[in-house]
Amino acid sequence: MHIIAFLLYLGLSTILCMIASLPLFGTLIGILLFCPSVQAAGVESAFPNISFEMFSAFIQSTFSPNISLSSVLMLIFTLNENTDLLNLHARNQNRQFRYEQKRSSSTWMNALSHAIQKKTNEKKLKSLFTKDERPSDLTGSEATEILSIKLDSFANLLGLNPFKDGKFIQKIQKISNDAIQPILVLCPKSYVCMNGACQPHSLLMLTRLNQVPEAILIKGTKIFQNVSVLSAHCPTCKTAYFIDHETYGPSNKRK
Repeated sequence: MHIIAFLLYLGLSTILCMIASLPLFGTLIGILLFCPSVQAAGVESAFPNISFEMFSAFIQSTFSPNISLSSVLMLIFTLNENTDLLNLHARNQNRQFRYEQKRSSSTWMNALSHAIQKKTNEKKLKSLFTKDERPSDLTGSEATEILSIKLDSFANLLGLNPFKDGKFIQKIQKISNDAIQPILVLCPKSYVCMNGACQPHSLLMLTRLNQVPEAILIKGTKIFQNVSVLSAHCPTCKTAYFIDHETYGPSNKRK
């Protein structure tokens, strides 16, 4: 037993000495290898899936007709990214015990409304209210309460409510954005011919639709699978344009 313990001690000491001799990056990697980690697959809720007709009708009846697309998207993603707050808000609204008070609004949603008021410019803030209900003070408590009611209605429309008819159904988890991931296509940066001996003609697609290659694209921290890669060419000087380089001259003499 003493021999085994000595050998383990000797092996560990050797590893630590090797790590100590590495550059800073190597040292950090070595430390991470020895750190225990627990990885749990996060449970996510699906992105809200309502018809555009219902969505459009709600926006037109709830906000100013001058509301911009960016303001609407800001509200959607504000709700989607604050699911913990929505769970707290919904629980306040739904009485489960006799000593609890049922509230039509909550301080949780008022806090979210107040945060929107502080971070939104006056023009966009005006568009969150109809002409008949718009308060004189867009950052006051009256505006906060009105906006809170709108957000509550919006959350219910999007299905972001863990309760139904006063009964708890399921806690709202982090909202997945998989359903709204963009479909990316890689193309050459140039949109006209850049050959100095040619004119800036528009470029034609060189890739055949039945022979489009695909690649894995890493963009920031996201990984996109099966991304189409297209190339182009100038019909006049025959310059070919790819996503990472250009070639000049006819196909049999390109350089």
